[in-house]
Amino acid sequence: MVFSIKIIINFKNKIMKFNEDLFFNSILQLLISIIIGTIVLYSSYKLIEKYLRKKHEIEIDNTAYGILCSAILFSVGYLISGIKDPIVNSIDLIQRNPDFSGSVVFEGLKYSGLFLSISIFIIWIINVLAIYLFTIMTKDLNEFEEIKNNNIAVSLITAAIVITISLMVKSSLFLMLEAFVPYPDMPTFS
Repeated sequence: MVFSIKIIINFKNKIMKFNEDLFFNSILQLLISIIIGTIVLYSSYKLIEKYLRKKHEIEIDNTAYGILCSAILFSVGYLISGIKDPIVNSIDLIQRNPDFSGSVVFEGLKYSGLFLSISIFIIWIINVLAIYLFTIMTKDLNEFEEIKNNNIAVSLITAAIVITISLMVKSSLFLMLEAFVPYPDMPTFS
């Protein structure tokens, strides 16, 4: 990796103008995205295994379960995908604040943990509520029993509900996170 970065910087010096701050900021954002994405998706998969597959005694090779599990993981990934913007905004505002005297790394980790905790909590509420409300509306159908019996049609409909709800609530989730970004107070005029 270091060798690749040296090649890019040497290329920059010989051929073109290069914004090193932007380049290293983008590498930092890539690393944050990969680390957060991997941890969140892995832990989500383990929770799905524990609370969905094992609770309803669904076999691991069940296609209908795979479809629903994939939809839930897509929902989690889609909703968590925008978390880095509030994190980067917070760190940027802290760095640019001339009155700040603490550790930027500590504050960055604090805001990252806060945004990650809020996001994961809200994402799981969204997914659980989407599935729960759908199961309430379809009283004559036991979705998890049908998924256990490998009913792909029921799994696809439940998966579509999960994905659609995720698409609908993403902007609200990020608006909620933006409320915690340490924006400076705006002056008020009377």
